[in-house]
Amino acid sequence: MEEPKPTEISQSNMESDLEKLPKGLFELIDIDRETELFYSFMKRGRFSSLFDKVYPELRKIQKDCKSKEEFIDKLKEFLIKLSADRQEEMLKAKEVIELEWEKIGTEFLQALSEHFETEWPKDKPEIVGYVSNLPVFPRFLDKYQFCVGYENTAKSIETSAHEILHFLWFKKWKEVFPEMERREYESPKLAWRLSEIMDPIILQCHPKIKELIKPKGWGYSSFKDIKIGDVSMTEYFKKIYLDSVAAGDNFETTLKKLWEEAQKHEEEISKF
Repeated sequence: MEEPKPTEISQSNMESDLEKLPKGLFELIDIDRETELFYSFMKRGRFSSLFDKVYPELRKIQKDCKSKEEFIDKLKEFLIKLSADRQEEMLKAKEVIELEWEKIGTEFLQALSEHFETEWPKDKPEIVGYVSNLPVFPRFLDKYQFCVGYENTAKSIETSAHEILHFLWFKKWKEVFPEMERREYESPKLAWRLSEIMDPIILQCHPKIKELIKPKGWGYSSFKDIKIGDVSMTEYFKKIYLDSVAAGDNFETTLKKLWEEAQKHEEEISKF
């Protein structure tokens, strides 16, 4: 049998690699799910002030309701009307976000996989971004789903990259720290805090990923006020990360170095 030509092998490998990548999809969020998320986040101290700022009318509605069930019903009515008023804008934005993500998604997913030195899981063939009216953008690690806004395409792409990075980060994290319980991956646990610090650092500092995503942000606005010694928290962890990469460490070693430092400075990190 004639051996395949090098170009044929290369093409075959490329197709095989692409088959391992999840497909990125964007959908308008279901009203029931959006209602549930609005209700949940409005109760959380970290986010309640943001909801008060963006949707001040909701507090009056809540105050006038005599029960949780009544408020959820009124909240759903509010979101049905809001979504109807903004449907055309949301649909158009969804299409634009999809088109822009198609241009970079495959390369981004491949770059993450190579950098983290782990493959995307075979049981997660799709990553879904739900276009929503939420002013915050939660991610759902076990389902590979997240919420994203629609008023600024560049910001939506950055948000999508941020949330998707979390998915593979925690897959690798589980491989490196298998003894850690799943609940440690969520707010306000230290492993969650480190992931929030490192996510924008990787988007900004990995050359290929930065070229693709063109990120603007460096994390929560509160980050700039947190210091470790004489430097900002972000600069502190950025240096550890870049030094580890420059030293040629594998990503497992990089994670262990970052985790060791996070544990040393848990007091400072816990301020956001």
